[in-house]
Amino acid sequence: MTIHKRIIQILVISAVIMFIIILRLAYVQLYATNHFSKNNIDLVEESIKQRTQTFVLHSGRGYFTDRNGKALNSDYYPCLILFPFLQTRDWPVEKISNILQIEKEQILEALNASKEPFILKVDGNPLKLSGNDMEKINQLRIPGVFVHNVQQRTENIAPHLLGVLGENVEEVKRRYETQVANGSISVHSEIGVSGMQRAFDPFLISQGNSSLAYFVDNLNQPLFGFDVKYNAPANPYHPTEVITTIDKDIQKYVINVLREVGLTKGGAVILDVESNDLLSLVSLPTYNVNFPFDEGAVNHIVTSYTPGSIFKIVVAAAAIDLNLINKNDLFDCNKDLYGDGDEPRQLGKLTFHESFAQSCNFTFAYLAYELLKKDDKVLQKYAKKLGLLDKVGWNGDIFRLESIAHFPEEEKGIISEGEIDLKDKYAIAQTAIGQKNVRITPLAVANMLATIARGGEKKQVRGASKIKYENGTTFVDFPIHTINDHENISRYTAMRLQELLRSVVKMELGTAHHVLQKNPYPIAGKTGTAQKGIEKKDLTHWFAGYFPTDNPKYVMVIIDLDHRNGDMKTLKAFNKIVEYLHKVDSL
Repeated sequence: MTIHKRIIQILVISAVIMFIIILRLAYVQLYATNHFSKNNIDLVEESIKQRTQTFVLHSGRGYFTDRNGKALNSDYYPCLILFPFLQTRDWPVEKISNILQIEKEQILEALNASKEPFILKVDGNPLKLSGNDMEKINQLRIPGVFVHNVQQRTENIAPHLLGVLGENVEEVKRRYETQVANGSISVHSEIGVSGMQRAFDPFLISQGNSSLAYFVDNLNQPLFGFDVKYNAPANPYHPTEVITTIDKDIQKYVINVLREVGLTKGGAVILDVESNDLLSLVSLPTYNVNFPFDEGAVNHIVTSYTPGSIFKIVVAAAAIDLNLINKNDLFDCNKDLYGDGDEPRQLGKLTFHESFAQSCNFTFAYLAYELLKKDDKVLQKYAKKLGLLDKVGWNGDIFRLESIAHFPEEEKGIISEGEIDLKDKYAIAQTAIGQKNVRITPLAVANMLATIARGGEKKQVRGASKIKYENGTTFVDFPIHTINDHENISRYTAMRLQELLRSVVKMELGTAHHVLQKNPYPIAGKTGTAQKGIEKKDLTHWFAGYFPTDNPKYVMVIIDLDHRNGDMKTLKAFNKIVEYLHKVDSL
């Protein structure tokens, strides 16, 4: 091959390569500018980011408050924002120092250590300014010095209720295809992964953040003077605010008490009896955002567990309603669960009332056996009447969205896995005392106690009362849902159950008498100890109750999933929390 031909080949190849490069550049600049590569990168947006220093004031995502308006997962208040180009300018730092009553050296030291816009902090915490300070500083009109309301993430004291956020481009596209296409929602927006963040995500997702920004050159100096621009979406309705039903002060106290008594796995739930609103929900171990899939991610309050003697309430309700009980009847509580051996706890012969107070297994195994001879579905029927089998959390349709649930991870209850569970004498006995295949959630147990305390009226449990727009108007109301399914216990049965529950604390030999009988609020409730695991060596301990007994105001359930015999962490915590609520109510 001659040199001339080789030169021609090289030129042709070079021309083809240049043509491909030109086509590629044309494709990038003219067609794929806003959706380059499989990751849909917006090249214009990214180039602007390279030449822009931005301070985000608010992410635009909705936030949560408690029933009294106290921030739960983020706060929003005036902060001093300083831009780093002040380092090379002469500016009246003394005026800022005088207004804030802090040393100017402290301000300058923080400024000189920063390469990006920042919030002035004192002792490691953002300096929270007053409205008066905000007005004084902004009136000075110092370039690079601003006071503005800034979103501050706070400790999430109810992570299992509120849930957590995550970034998932494909999931954002799936959930919000239309909004992503029209540009109202970014594919990089955080979305709810669990809890209310997930359930209310369509109402909470950011419509764009609000920020302060300015353009810089390659030396990070202002490109167009010292003019800082305020950017925010032209939407007066966002971010939205979810007003939950929980009480922040009660929530914090419950967390501290559970840790104080040494409860490491389990939790507590408190309801308002009248409204059936959630006042507190604590699950331990708590959620660890750095390890989102460890055991702390489980919300124990909405997860089904073996209830033990808590289930005797169901057997008692059926026995009362079906007239199986005579006040003169005596049950031999020296017999074991199956009636063919001796019980380790020799309780003697007890009435039905005494059997409930002292949690005699033989009595309730016998009653269940007699009940099932009359109706083989009787336990399921009464568990349903008491709200133990269905999900009890608030659920309803909002606009075009169906089945919005306040507790999206909530599980249903179960009594048996098949008819064989309730045909065998031994299986019946185990089911009667809440063992075998019985599984119910602490939230459902709390709802059952609230139903009894109200005289049999069933309601769904609310975790939020409304969602508000940024301008203060109501976006969504979550009304109280009373359940009228004609599957309620009678008022008479509820009254008899109230007497039984009071006896557990009031009677001298009641299973909770020794810990709870001196509390300033008289308490009614039921203890429950459940065996779990193949060898039945591991124990779960429950206490479910309401108070005060004469005019019920609160229902509380505490569950210890790592119980050791003799260590009544549930009762100790219950006692302390009731004392606290009595003190709060007395103020």
